[in-house]
Amino acid sequence: MAGLRLTNDEVNKLLEKQQNMKNRGIKSGSGREFDLSSLQGRDSTTSVARIRKAKEKVGMGAGGHIGNDRTDKPSRKYLAVLKQGINTLYLPDWLVTYIKDDDELATTICVKGYEAKSPHVIALAQLAKDPTLMTGRKKTVEKKGKKANYEHYIQVRIFYELERFYPDIYKLTKAVPNGGLRHDSVGWEMLAEGQKTGSPDIDIEVAKGKYFGMKLEVKTESNKATAIQLDKIELYNDAGFYAVVRNGFDNCWSAIIEYINLPDFDFKTDLNA
Repeated sequence: MAGLRLTNDEVNKLLEKQQNMKNRGIKSGSGREFDLSSLQGRDSTTSVARIRKAKEKVGMGAGGHIGNDRTDKPSRKYLAVLKQGINTLYLPDWLVTYIKDDDELATTICVKGYEAKSPHVIALAQLAKDPTLMTGRKKTVEKKGKKANYEHYIQVRIFYELERFYPDIYKLTKAVPNGGLRHDSVGWEMLAEGQKTGSPDIDIEVAKGKYFGMKLEVKTESNKATAIQLDKIELYNDAGFYAVVRNGFDNCWSAIIEYINLPDFDFKTDLNA
């Protein structure tokens, strides 16, 4: 026990426990009586306090675990160490960049039990832990098959970037559930409630330039809009909105940035001019 650091109170508790063991006739694992007499007169209170303070400084609790209450973030110094332990081998470059730049995302990935406030951060953290959520996987003897879901993560990225860099626009932007794509009872209920088949995926309800708002239909690089979706895009454009179909995150994001960089509603500035 030479390397053990104990406060005076902890020493007294151990000595009291030893005496209780002796009184009950209990011996140590070696068959000998407990002997903690070497601890008497030994007080490491100052040393223990210093070590605990150092651990807290790097984001660790007194027991050596970060975020004991599962709400505190680790220090940036300690988080930098944690980031190095994230397996990025199968992650897309854009997600690796997010992890590097966003401490909230990295903390959500690294600290068990830590809960981010943003649903988009949580979704990206889940993806970092399981890339097959986006890429899908083939069925094997050990595991069930999983469908690829690239379009979902295009939208997650869009809302993540808006929330992070354009919070005022984010507050007035929403995704549009599409009941027309479902053929179960829930899909019919959604249609009965007024949701429209072919409605664009994202609404930016901010008037810019000559437009009342933006409607964006999100597609993966290889997917195409249906005839119904194209008809809806034309309908919204005729009604004074900026409505477009874009493939892939980069094209979707470029269209959004072009729109939000327009001047405030002026009845005249045209993106197609």
